[in-house]
Amino acid sequence: MKEAGTRKQAILLMSHFFNRTIEEKYNRLCRELDEERYNVFLLLNVNDKQTMQDIPTSVRLCLYDANDLNELGYTPIYEKLLPGSCHFPVLKFFLEHREYNFYWFIEYDVEFTAPWNVLMDDYLQNEADFIAPFVEKYEDKGAGKWNWWKLRNDSGFPLPESIRTFHPICRYSSAALLTIDEHQKKGYSAHSELLIPTCLYHAGLRLAQFDSWAKGVRYRPPYAANELKESKILYHPVKP
Repeated sequence: MKEAGTRKQAILLMSHFFNRTIEEKYNRLCRELDEERYNVFLLLNVNDKQTMQDIPTSVRLCLYDANDLNELGYTPIYEKLLPGSCHFPVLKFFLEHREYNFYWFIEYDVEFTAPWNVLMDDYLQNEADFIAPFVEKYEDKGAGKWNWWKLRNDSGFPLPESIRTFHPICRYSSAALLTIDEHQKKGYSAHSELLIPTCLYHAGLRLAQFDSWAKGVRYRPPYAANELKESKILYHPVKP
């Protein structure tokens, strides 16, 4: 069995549109990550009839639409990816590309103020099955204010035993994605920020948090480019 640091990893940049900003984000990941260790992909939603001729052939594309996601057999909390089902394209990719040991997910409005290899390489020896900016238990002080604990929550576990994360950027192990796929195919459904960590925790898989690099990760308000000043910090959301 290969050591953790020598296993190849997939980097999945997800967007629902393509423009120069997305192209540069993709190219930056390719430039800053060693191709021998990381394969970069663009997960692109094509429900808006994206003009494919505008996308360079050098971009490693994985396209999906609503029909593709319906074929997975999961129950979304709503009929659209938002809110709560942005992990469906990641699971689709995993089921079609099982050759990787770890899968990084990055939303299009996440930025890192250092070369990407600084972040990814720091976790090469980390065997955690799911790494996210933060992990919070339902019983933690103040955690109960989050709306999605109770709204459309059928995770298969009671609230006192539930966990949530915020993960516009995260890393999954192959075991984690297989577990999530099996859990959702049983009919369980909840917001991804609850369903994913809760089912993984109860399956005995290991959860972890990013270090202080993630202190710039938030839901709102968005950052402007000139606010991204600290070195080695993850930021979300960032104005496209």
